[in-house]
Amino acid sequence: MIEIDKKESEAARAAWLYYHEELTQSEIATELSVSRSTVTRLLQRAKLDGLVHISLNVSASMFKAERDLEQAFGLDRVRIVPAPSDEAMQKRWLGHAAAELLAPMMIDKAVVAVGWGSTLLAMTASLVGSTPLKGVQVVPFVGGLHNALMGTDTNEIAKVVGQHFNAAVRPLLAPIYVQDETTALALANDPGIRDALDLARRASVVVYSVGAMHNETTMFRLGHITAEQNDFLRKHGAVGDIACRWIDRDGRSVEMPASINPIGIALDELKRIPRRLAVAGGETKRDIVLAALRGGFVTTLVTDERTADYVLRHR
Repeated sequence: MIEIDKKESEAARAAWLYYHEELTQSEIATELSVSRSTVTRLLQRAKLDGLVHISLNVSASMFKAERDLEQAFGLDRVRIVPAPSDEAMQKRWLGHAAAELLAPMMIDKAVVAVGWGSTLLAMTASLVGSTPLKGVQVVPFVGGLHNALMGTDTNEIAKVVGQHFNAAVRPLLAPIYVQDETTALALANDPGIRDALDLARRASVVVYSVGAMHNETTMFRLGHITAEQNDFLRKHGAVGDIACRWIDRDGRSVEMPASINPIGIALDELKRIPRRLAVAGGETKRDIVLAALRGGFVTTLVTDERTADYVLRHR
């Protein structure tokens, strides 16, 4: 499978909307958040590249699944990428699609809250060049892991996103959680941490990934979640987490062990952010992706075709 080319994938998507769904060029421009002249160029490219046939170079079923997911969960946008067997390639494709969608979600004076992880690192790698905007601020909405892979910490993700949009970056200098509730409350009331979290609560855009209940996910692999904590969460119905806050299969918050006290905004606060871009894929994350959709935590989704198929079959 070759690397997804941004221009070709958008040309294929425009051709699908125009020839199959019979949208006007103006309607396609709104759908893709581009100008009408850009739609014209995309359709011309689709013809020149031989994409306009009964079968497009990108599976037509993927485009249909995007629309089905948008309708099933009331989403603004869905982008589905192929599901390769190589995990690194999958994250690169997910990150590429997420970068495509993040840019049109941004406006002058926006506040952007970001999460952490290797999938978001892949997204930042696809933010090529710069898209300078006026008065934009970027802030993590959750603390970081002290032993995470280089580039995957919340503040590092925020820094790269800020550089791309010429935005001011507000760091959140706190761990993702602490074991003692009193310590967590004290940290949350520290002026620097409190101000960063207050800014995250006022965000107009949030971009994040999700964590699965799987021993190979970062939280478990790095020892941030113990076997006892894992057992506790599973017994209470957890299928995964959003920024160290666990939910069940229906997207409802579950009780957490007393030894897990997150430093970050709450799930109900995340849901109040108007535009919520979730980026996740792979077999281990299918249940948490479905749960996040059921819980209303997502307005824009980037995932892979197998996860999309699973979600549509179990919605």
